[in-house]
Amino acid sequence: MTVVLRTQDHAAAERRAFWQDLVCDSFVPVHVEPLHGEPFHGELTADRLGAVQISEISADPSRVDRTPRLIARSDAEYLLVGLMQSGSAVIRQDGRETVLRPGEIACYDTARPYTLVCREDFSMLEFMLPHRLAHLDSGRTGGVTATRFSATEGVGALVSPFLTRVARHSGEYADSAENLSHTLGDLLATMLAERRPGLDDELPDARRTTLLRVRAYIDQHLADPGLSPEQIARAHHVSLRYLQKLFADEQTTIAAWIRQRRLEGCRRDLSGPFAADRTVASIAVRWGFLDPAHFSRVFKAAYGSSPSDFRARGA
Repeated sequence: MTVVLRTQDHAAAERRAFWQDLVCDSFVPVHVEPLHGEPFHGELTADRLGAVQISEISADPSRVDRTPRLIARSDAEYLLVGLMQSGSAVIRQDGRETVLRPGEIACYDTARPYTLVCREDFSMLEFMLPHRLAHLDSGRTGGVTATRFSATEGVGALVSPFLTRVARHSGEYADSAENLSHTLGDLLATMLAERRPGLDDELPDARRTTLLRVRAYIDQHLADPGLSPEQIARAHHVSLRYLQKLFADEQTTIAAWIRQRRLEGCRRDLSGPFAADRTVASIAVRWGFLDPAHFSRVFKAAYGSSPSDFRARGA
């Protein structure tokens, strides 16, 4: 359900306070400072796509600060992805600064201080999502925050129109919301993987790049029941020990990651309309689970109900 809130619906003297509260309630606690005199004009449209919150903000020139004090008050950790529609914005985080113009994309992390400055009337699409949806770990986004992704080059040329379409017509995709939210996360992960230096401060560039390529390879071969750590290591010309260390640094194992991604695929099929004509067993096979009993056990352990019961509840 789309919600539209406007400062114009309030008395001029109340608008700044209303806008401050609205932005904090819609995202995370921040300090909002209008850069021009009264009356302040702002409008926020909000909707959801699965685990992704989609907002469009149109407002007068203003500055937004997420300070250490505000982070201590609310430590909610999300990835914010901004797509400029009109005007321009300066984004600062992690010692970097970038200028965002219409069609361009940048991300910032609510777990650390950031500043967003718009010195002219602007309109921006904001996507707020859990880090995991973009295949990132909380606190390991320092390599991609406050960097600009083009709307005409690289993966950004695919992501920008996709995000715009989803935001403008989110109501049309209610039946596919969960699947599309994962597609959105996968596209963002692919786009972020283009950026150098590496995606975080803890893993060197080469290791992080290898990890992202391995994850993409796993996603492409989930239907192969023979997918194994040895096969993955050979495909990427690395030793099995090195590969295991990459996943150990992420507090998981290769087998656990493969199982998790397969289960997520099964869960999407069981909850969405696209596989309604498939049996539970055929869905399991499609994602690499050949033993129905084993699939049922691991699915129930992960989601608290059997695949059949999960599907019935969704229906």
